[in-house]
Amino acid sequence: MAAKTNTSESQIDKTSFWYGGLCGICHPGGGGTEFDRDGELYYDVTSSQFGYEKLGMMAGDVTLDGDYAEINNKSGALRAAPWDVTGVAEPDCLLCHRLDRTIDSGKNMNWIWRTATLRAKDKLEDGAGGSVPAYAAAATAAQGWFSTFALSSSVPAGKPPMATDLGIDYQVGVTNGSLVEDAEGNLRVNSASVVGTPVDYACWGCHVTPDLKKRGRIWFDEAEDVHYAGLNNLDDADVGNDIPAAASNACTYCHPSGLDHNIAKGNAELGSVRNDTDYVNFRSCRECHLPGAEKDPAAPEPTSSVHTAGHLASMSCEFCHIPYKTGVADWAVDNATTGSTISYKTNVLLSADPLNPMDPDKTRWYPAFKSKVDSDGVSRLFPVKRLLSVWWGDWDDKGTMDKSDDQIRPIALWRVRPAVAGLSPTDDDSDGKVEVNTPTEIAAYIAALKGNDSYGNQIAANPVLVKGGDVYYDATGAGQIESFDYEAEGVHTESSHPFSINHNVRTPAEALGSGGCGDCHGGGGGVGGTPVFDRLIPVDPFRESDGTPFYKTVRELTGVSPF
Repeated sequence: MAAKTNTSESQIDKTSFWYGGLCGICHPGGGGTEFDRDGELYYDVTSSQFGYEKLGMMAGDVTLDGDYAEINNKSGALRAAPWDVTGVAEPDCLLCHRLDRTIDSGKNMNWIWRTATLRAKDKLEDGAGGSVPAYAAAATAAQGWFSTFALSSSVPAGKPPMATDLGIDYQVGVTNGSLVEDAEGNLRVNSASVVGTPVDYACWGCHVTPDLKKRGRIWFDEAEDVHYAGLNNLDDADVGNDIPAAASNACTYCHPSGLDHNIAKGNAELGSVRNDTDYVNFRSCRECHLPGAEKDPAAPEPTSSVHTAGHLASMSCEFCHIPYKTGVADWAVDNATTGSTISYKTNVLLSADPLNPMDPDKTRWYPAFKSKVDSDGVSRLFPVKRLLSVWWGDWDDKGTMDKSDDQIRPIALWRVRPAVAGLSPTDDDSDGKVEVNTPTEIAAYIAALKGNDSYGNQIAANPVLVKGGDVYYDATGAGQIESFDYEAEGVHTESSHPFSINHNVRTPAEALGSGGCGDCHGGGGGVGGTPVFDRLIPVDPFRESDGTPFYKTVRELTGVSPF
């Protein structure tokens, strides 16, 4: 996010106004979509004042303010954030607590209506061409309280929808019973339409897109997750006790919350928000299945020889019970070659054969593993998906040989795109996607990124490419490309992002070990070939020599051997 105070347009990237329209689609209003960093409303309709005006400033004083400017992330053009047109997004309680949701072909329309409204920003109109305050109206639109609603047809596939027309009409709510009218003509939400414990669709509206892309997570499918099936009685012969998808609240069984809205969570490998609440009130595998005060009577206790052989001491339950994934996810994102995201999917870099990523069977893929703290405070191996990223940064070496205090600041993509637009990297591996990977190509990009942006400011003093665990740089200033392992040198940066895999738990018959010890320990005679510890994990989406992906084994990445 852009800083509150900036001295140049070139310092600004995504601002608070951008956050309101894009990130706000999965954040329930209030906070950063309502108040600026001085604690003032971005725009107060009761006084017709911006927040900065209440502090005695004028529009000219906030042209570079991260709360009151917006930069076009394609062209870099800067404008005043039109909070007076969009209004602010107040807390949207019904985003989670609406009971009678509109589900169409498995899609949560309440989330789609809210998302599309926010994304319209200051371009939203009603049927008569009048301006509609998109941020302020998003919570209302989310409930379906409108007579007209139209979506833009220009939004590319896979991107969140955007509304063009919204005609708010509360009578729609009165008619369908979600709103009730009192004797004085005032409207209130019908308590029958509100639920204290959110249903799964309330969670899934926000989680479906990122969780599928980051983790390949699938929900609402009893074949894909034993917990979804079990908690909704879908795994027995009695169809009469089945809980339908629209009424399922399996999510909150493991992730309960109270009035403080601190939704219980585990220990996500990526993310450091409120680490003090990791596992607090959370129902992990160990809490439900192992003997103790919190054990679920319906949860089977692990007593097989696989469990009693000591595996529980070093491996998480998920290690064996999430043996593979079927949902296609992103395994690599290249933001360097064009300055726009180029994605590489699991069905390109991996396959149903963990030892041969190029196998044509793409029906499933296999995760990597990483050690992290479990709910009892012990570190164990957990499955993860290592998202790879390729990006340009500006390297500040602090003028010393010691790299441990160095900083590599990402370069905003709106500055990268025009600088590299005239360059022509080749598609070395003939996969239909060009990539910047050879020393010649990297040198050309570095030279371009030393130039100026549209505001006349140098883009980067020392441009570097971060890729595959290495930092590529011009060692002489004359195009001599060298690289170093940033982790080995102690530089705080990253090109591998381990997303924890905790869902889509499989039955014991599908778990590792169900086929015997050979599932993990067989093959290779201690040298290689075990489909778990010698499975191939991408670590670089395109290597220098030929643009093909580079892999390492789980054994190499974890230092753990099954022999």
